[in-house]
Amino acid sequence: MKIAIIGTHGTFKTTLVYFLAGVLKAKGKSVGIIREMATACPYFKDGRGNILAQNWIILTQVQLERDYEQIYDYVICDRSVVDNYIYAIQAYKKEEQPLPGWIEPFVLHHLKSYDYLFKTPISPVGLVNDGIRSIDRKWQQEVEEQLIEYLEEKKIKHIGLPVSEAFEYDDIIEYATKQAKFMATYIVDMDVQKRIF
Repeated sequence: MKIAIIGTHGTFKTTLVYFLAGVLKAKGKSVGIIREMATACPYFKDGRGNILAQNWIILTQVQLERDYEQIYDYVICDRSVVDNYIYAIQAYKKEEQPLPGWIEPFVLHHLKSYDYLFKTPISPVGLVNDGIRSIDRKWQQEVEEQLIEYLEEKKIKHIGLPVSEAFEYDDIIEYATKQAKFMATYIVDMDVQKRIF
């Protein structure tokens, strides 16, 4: 089973991925984590990916997901191809290049391979400088709006998570624990129902 936590940057996705993995492991499942590809991309610079970086990110993520699905009961992805596609659109626009015709059909086809998409909202806490993504709040909001619009336009099923009101690290941990338990219970319950029916 494959799960992705999606959303714009700086919305606790990585934290939620690791908390969810911990909860599922505690339930006796083998879990593989696909980390955010921007952290491994050799072409990712200055907090944003250029065209080369975004294409590398999408293609590398798809290959890793396929490999991991052969190994683990649950594969949890820090992003999916759909949010990485939004960043690709932004990169092509910034470089004033036309978006290649293969990307969107490829992304939409691969989207069918996810069992669940959980969408994180923007947090009022703000952006933490993690050394990967830009801390430009305006750009964070642009990506968020474009992602929401695309999810609605393409009728992509996803489960929205509530906004975190966390302002301290202890609050973030409490939020992540609560959401990870919710997601794990939902996933395991649905998995059991699929096997029964």
